[in-house]
Amino acid sequence: MIPEGVRAAAESAARTSYGRLVALLAARSGDLALAEDSLSGAFEEALRRWPDAGVPDNPEGWLMTVARNRLRDVWKSAAATASAPLAEESARVDPLADHDPLAIGDKRLELLFVCAHPAIDPAVRAPLMLQTVLGFEAAEVARAFAVPATAMAQRLVRAKRRIR
Repeated sequence: MIPEGVRAAAESAARTSYGRLVALLAARSGDLALAEDSLSGAFEEALRRWPDAGVPDNPEGWLMTVARNRLRDVWKSAAATASAPLAEESARVDPLADHDPLAIGDKRLELLFVCAHPAIDPAVRAPLMLQTVLGFEAAEVARAFAVPATAMAQRLVRAKRRIR
């Protein structure tokens, strides 16, 4: 059972910071789906650690740091499986190296422009913005657009692949 204070802190961070954190991670990595996966992993880690360690003074910075570390782990494992010369070069490149987790910027406007790119199907642009910037689940977006949840989820996945 997760203590109410921890749950409230995680929910507050999700409501106020989700879009900013995803936008920042996606801007650096260029992969929206990977940024979302890394951030969701950071929230899971928070719900595991915060009950024992307590909620950090800067939950947003803590989440960003954990999500950034998850991205680095993915890049390192991808570099290890790639060809040797390319792997060595990509392992040295870290798009988040210059990021200060205590000074989190806001890249949501840039992410909105990415979601509105002409290469993205016009019918998916608004749902993509709702999911990536505001953190709505695909099922919630599907209900708002009167579309089956599975169809909306597939459209969002395709749009994220297109962005990558």
